[in-house]
Amino acid sequence: MIVFSMQIVAPDEVRTTLLRALGSLLGPTRVAPGCLDARLYADLDKRKTLLFVEEWASREQFERNLNAEKLNTIVTAIELSREAPVVRVDTVDREEGVDNLAPHRSASRET
Repeated sequence: MIVFSMQIVAPDEVRTTLLRALGSLLGPTRVAPGCLDARLYADLDKRKTLLFVEEWASREQFERNLNAEKLNTIVTAIELSREAPVVRVDTVDREEGVDNLAPHRSASRET
């Protein structure tokens, strides 16, 4: 699995523009072959911080979705940011769910 994420600081004067621009990517991305999820988050503690996240079944499907229009929107968002964004493309080898937490919960009760 591939996880693309971009954390960006949206100054007040361009926050709405950034939300609309990044939000416009969600629909087309979600229906693209290989897309597992696409989300746009706003940090409650750091109100100006936005987090755009895509999850892909494979690197090939992620790269196939990076067309010129999408890249232009991402570059525009970066240019509107007050600070340098944090952009990551992570490869996930293993995914675990809430069941992985149960042994830790039991261990913390014993101490």
